[in-house]
Parts: sequence; structure tokens; C-alpha cells
Amino acid sequence: MKTIRVEEGSGNVFADIGSRNPQEKLLRAQLLSAAQAVIKRRRLSQSRISEMTGLKQPEVSNLVNGKFTAFSADRVASILSLLGYDVEVRVKAKGARRQPDVHSARL
Repeated sequence: MKTIRVEEGSGNVFADIGSRNPQEKLLRAQLLSAAQAVIKRRRLSQSRISEMTGLKQPEVSNLVNGKFTAFSADRVASILSLLGYDVEVRVKAKGARRQPDVHSARL
């Protein structure tokens, strides 16, 4: 029987793999995931997303397909706002929780 070594992650895959700016990347990924959930839940077509946000079709495609590198965290937060959501980021002292905590609430 083979032994499998398991290592517990930090909660931030970007930090675990040694990526530069892991907190910013995690925040961006969380915001992008929230935007995709809104789009799916509301069954928004790409043309409707474009109308609501002013994004051009290739940008909408990047958003819908989760192209992580195409957007900054600020940009995704702005897109969520244009879709009718408030974005809240909580900041806590180190040790309390390592990764940003992102919540979106419908306006």
C-alpha cells in the first residue's frame, strides 16, 4: 500500500504555490467567482451583461469564462456594482484569518 503525503493548505492557494501578491490574487478570484455566481443565478446573457456594464463582447466573454488575468479586483468590484451589488471587503488583524473575506449583497 502506498503512503500519500498530505499537507494542509493555508487557505490561499496563491500563497501556497509561492505566487507573487497572493492576497490580491485571492481577492480577485473571490470577486470574479461572485460575479460569475450572479450571472449564473440571474441567467444573464452576454449581450445583457454588456448592456448593464458597458463591457465589450470580448471582455464579457473573459468575465463569463473566468479569465482571471483579464481583470483587476477593482474592476470586478465595479462590474458587480453595475450588476446591482454592493461589495464588502473585511480586514482583520493577522492571525484572525489570513485571506480576505468578500461578500456581495444585492442593492
